[in-house]
Amino acid sequence: MIAWSVYLVGALLLVLFGWRITRPLTRYPQWLFTVSIAVLLFTPFSLNLENHPSAYAPALFVAVLNSMFLGVEAGLDAAITLALIWLTALVLTLVLLLLTRKRQRGAPADTAK
Repeated sequence: MIAWSVYLVGALLLVLFGWRITRPLTRYPQWLFTVSIAVLLFTPFSLNLENHPSAYAPALFVAVLNSMFLGVEAGLDAAITLALIWLTALVLTLVLLLLTRKRQRGAPADTAK
């Protein structure tokens, strides 16, 4: 439990650091970069252990370590899960950003006459 607490605090600090680094960028790259960091660090994946069926680890680590030690096919499950969650998070973030964008001054609200 202590290890998970340390990991979560470290990952949260890394996400906040990424947010701070991208402050000079415009709104879209800043949000997309921060969401990408958060997804890579916080996406869980089941380890499928026989004696601990509910054991989870970050999907990025499972994909990399399974690919290195068990072969590329073993790490593909976690990599596909990570990629699908990452794409979903990016699409949802982009929709949120588009829905909350501010209109430019001088732009007509309705062009239909």
